[in-house]
Amino acid sequence: MIEFASTPGGELAMTGADIHFEVFVKKHRKASWSLVEALHDREAALKLARTLKDSLPEGSVRVVREVWSAQESAFRGGPIFEAGPERFEQGASTEVDASLPCVTPSDFFGASARDTIRRVLSGWLERRQICPLELLSRPDLMEDLDGSETDLQHAVQKVAIARAQSSGAPVQTFMKQLNALVERAAADARREAATAKALPKARDFADLIEKILDEGGPEKRMRRAIAERLGEAADLRAKTTLVLDMLDELPARPEARDFALKQADAFLAEFLTFEPALGAITGKGDDTGVIVERLTSLYEGRADHADLAGAPAPARRLAARFAAGELPDSRGEVASTILTHLRSPKRLRPESVMAEIELSRQLAQRLIRVSGPDLHPTALVDAFTCRSARLLSPEAVDEALQGANGAPELLERLFAMEDNIVGEANKKKLAAYVRARLKTSATETWFLRGPGQPLERLSRLTRLQARALKGAFPAADKAELADAFDALGLQTLDETKVLSRIEASEQSALDRTIALLKLASSGVLPVGRCRQDAQARAMRVLASQMGRKESAQPDASAKLSAIKELLPPREPGAAA
Repeated sequence: MIEFASTPGGELAMTGADIHFEVFVKKHRKASWSLVEALHDREAALKLARTLKDSLPEGSVRVVREVWSAQESAFRGGPIFEAGPERFEQGASTEVDASLPCVTPSDFFGASARDTIRRVLSGWLERRQICPLELLSRPDLMEDLDGSETDLQHAVQKVAIARAQSSGAPVQTFMKQLNALVERAAADARREAATAKALPKARDFADLIEKILDEGGPEKRMRRAIAERLGEAADLRAKTTLVLDMLDELPARPEARDFALKQADAFLAEFLTFEPALGAITGKGDDTGVIVERLTSLYEGRADHADLAGAPAPARRLAARFAAGELPDSRGEVASTILTHLRSPKRLRPESVMAEIELSRQLAQRLIRVSGPDLHPTALVDAFTCRSARLLSPEAVDEALQGANGAPELLERLFAMEDNIVGEANKKKLAAYVRARLKTSATETWFLRGPGQPLERLSRLTRLQARALKGAFPAADKAELADAFDALGLQTLDETKVLSRIEASEQSALDRTIALLKLASSGVLPVGRCRQDAQARAMRVLASQMGRKESAQPDASAKLSAIKELLPPREPGAAA
């Protein structure tokens, strides 16, 4: 029997607040209507509307009376008060599609809907230490949420605002629909709590699964059975372990086993979205890198991997399930968590940039090998590209170069970074760091007047240039780097006079020619103008009067053959 009570404004309202009054305001003609307040007292709503109108001379206000229709499962009503220049106009937003993806309470069980519930009710769920699937599978929890007006209304408001922003429809339209849907879900939960049959008595969990399956239409009953058993655990960590225990109690019959596995997987995947539950699997680590390594071994299904040796026992149990091809939803959630960590600005190895770069390289190699639908190669490339970009911040690069012994080691460390960063933009940025380092006075001083012999320093410069040419830098940057190394080589040759001394030495002309050509062809001099200079000097010595005279001697054939072999190959089409 429905009871009625009289409100101060003379309205008859059904108990349970099935009539309310919504106050809207439009601050000026170009503004949109926005919901200010929803009140159960008619006179209070009218008073608020008049106060708003007095404070907004150019604005408009409207009070709408909303009544819940049980037959239509929706609110119906119309304006009871309007004031302002637009009081008789209908907003254009009435033409906008304001439909929701969920139209019945059963739609809440969909994966995307449960994910939304987890996000908008995260505080309430964490306080209760439950996951969305538990909430939806236990009428008592639904009733508790319905009684938590603040949490529930905040969740409704978050969803309504998000839908309004993406569709252009007013927030209040979505709030009415969502409130109606939530009320229907709460009513269904109360009805189910009153009429639901008790779960069958069973010897153990395997026997319970068999009996539920034999009843027919078992999915909802199976979820309820799991949810009730999870209610025995104190928190999310304990519930995560309890799900793994349930998996050890599955029946042998394939049909029953697969059925229970699927349902348990859904619960476990949701638990893994919560930090406490995930911590029950990964345990604590010295840094985030340790956690990502454990998650990687977990995703690979390598229960015996060294990464999991320091993890809690549930990690190895779960890895064994993944190795057996079970629990795809949970494995997908682990993949999602790995990607989240990789995209995070948090350092994996805070104590060392070079250690982090090396770890990133190892993780990339491992994850690419096991990539698939849950861990798509494109997503991995994007994640590692994002992480690489952060490792190329000026602060991180300075840290990586600290303690280097001289300019060559600084450059070698930058090239070591190139081996392990991803993304063309990141490679381009690193190339800019190398070019900038080449132009510093410290680098120039080291190669021009540094320790050791000039040819030793030139040889090291050449090896660095070869490393730049071998790398995966963009073509334009690779060419600029090669030219920059060559330019520094020319400066070094000019400073040390290496080629000039050989050219002017007292050796025979043919010996000087051979010495210069050997420098150009043996990898001592950088590619480019340095080698060209040495070759040009060699040809000048060979073409000199002394060179022509020695070439004409009968015993010159061996040296001339050596010179011919050291000459660079003639370009196709060049004149003989």
